Parts: sequence; C-alpha cells; structure tokens
Amino acid sequence: MKTEQSVLGINNRNISYIYEYNERKYYQQADDKLLSKRILEKNGFPTPKLLFEFEHFFELPYITKALKGKSDFVIKPARGMGGVGIVVFDKYENEKWLTVSGDTMDSDQLYQHSAMILSGVFSLDGTQDAVMVEERIEVDDLFKKISYKGIPDIRVIVFQNQPVMAMLRIPTKKSKGKANLHMGGIGVGINLKDGKTFVASTYPKGVEYNPDNGEKVVDIQIPYWELIMEISSKVQKIIPLGYMGIDWVIDKRFGPQILELNVRPGLEIQNINGIGLQKVLQKIKE
Repeated sequence: MKTEQSVLGINNRNISYIYEYNERKYYQQADDKLLSKRILEKNGFPTPKLLFEFEHFFELPYITKALKGKSDFVIKPARGMGGVGIVVFDKYENEKWLTVSGDTMDSDQLYQHSAMILSGVFSLDGTQDAVMVEERIEVDDLFKKISYKGIPDIRVIVFQNQPVMAMLRIPTKKSKGKANLHMGGIGVGINLKDGKTFVASTYPKGVEYNPDNGEKVVDIQIPYWELIMEISSKVQKIIPLGYMGIDWVIDKRFGPQILELNVRPGLEIQNINGIGLQKVLQKIKE
C-alpha cells in the first residue's frame, strides 16, 4: 500500500529526478520520436519500421500518392505528446483510408492532418514538427484478444539503468482504440519479477475485465518479459537520460518493439501498481 512518504509527486519528480538526472541537452533524443528512432535503429534496438518521413511543406503533396492503396500504417507527429495527432489506419476502401476507430479520411483530409502536424499543432511547444509514417504493429494474439481494437502498450519506468515500475495500457471503445489512460484506456500493473498483470486493491479505477469484450486483463503473462526488462535496462547506455519512460508494443511477427521514449513519464503508474515510486527510487539513489 502507498504511504504519503512513498508517493512521488510531480514537483519532486521534476526536481529530484528529471532535472537532476536528465541533462536538458539530451531531452530531444526522447522528445523527438524521429531522432529517437534513428538512434535506436543505429544501435540495434527493435522499433517499428519507418516508412516515410516529411519535414517540409513542399513534400506534403507526395504523402497521399505514397500512401494511396496502402493500409496498416500509422501517421504521427515526431514531437507530439499524450497520443494527440496520432492516427492508426488499417484499411483502404473507395479511395479512403479507414482508421481503427472506424473513421475515414480522404486525400484532402490526410493532407490537412499532415499539414497540421507540420505546423506544430500537436507538438510539445507549438513549433514546426515532422510527419512520421510507421508500419502498423500487427498485434500479438494475446493482446488482440483483451483489447478493443487499437494496440496495447507497456510502459516501463527506468532509473539509472534499472526498471523500477511497469504497467500495461489497454485500448477501449471510450479511448477510440488508443491506449492512453487520459483518453479512457485501461491500466493494469505488471509485476516486475514475473511479468504478470494485476490490479492493485488500492486503485479505485482498476478493473479485472475489459468492459467492452468481457476479457480478463489480470493474471496475464506478458510475452518476452525477460527480454523487455533486459533491453529496457540497456537503453540509457545510448540515450543518456537517467530517468525515463519506455513504451513497448509486441508485434506478432517481430516480438517486442520500442514505440517511444518519454522524458516526463506520468505518475498514474503508482496508483495502478498500488506502490509509490519515491521509496523505490530512493533505494537506488542510496
């Protein structure tokens, strides 16, 4: 059970961990997903395949031509946060792209969305961004069973090369197929030792079954758990941020893939696990 002393608050997180262990000059290596991907790929870490990148407005007319007839791809801002601006497509019918949430986009709408990304509408600081087009993850059968469309992801908090807390985020109908908790996704804790999911008794929002399909979301063994833990502990050796979040997805074909890195991982993970981060982090500091 959490105690007031063991809970990590946002001010303490920022001052004692983010500012102290993350030099600002390295923030971009996590904040810029395009740069992160290049670094991860260069060093042999698994990450979803980048299909296209667009960094200038004069390139945008090519995007609809490049993607015409294609499905199973994701468009995202390179410097976005909180899942905004990300659109996941899985079908192409009648000259339109269909998203996993059931919406459609024609060529003009796809162009306009990409232009909004470039303009910085979804970026961290509102400055010009870049458009990334990634291969869509083919969801592992286990995760496909328990989620409502979309792609479940695994958030791992890493401090000084040690994974300290983890959770599984599951898309729902309310979240429109996205795994983000603030959009309505389900969060369950993951036991670091064995990789099994659970719901903390102290977490009032915790559920053992996905309300959309009735599938059980606890007591699930996360595939490739030892490998995820091993790679998570190595990422900070090439991206020098002492405190970060690493988001994983599991592809049916390729196994674990690093989706993105986060300099400022949220603190709801403590409620989901029923454990405060402060005590865990302090032990490592000492």
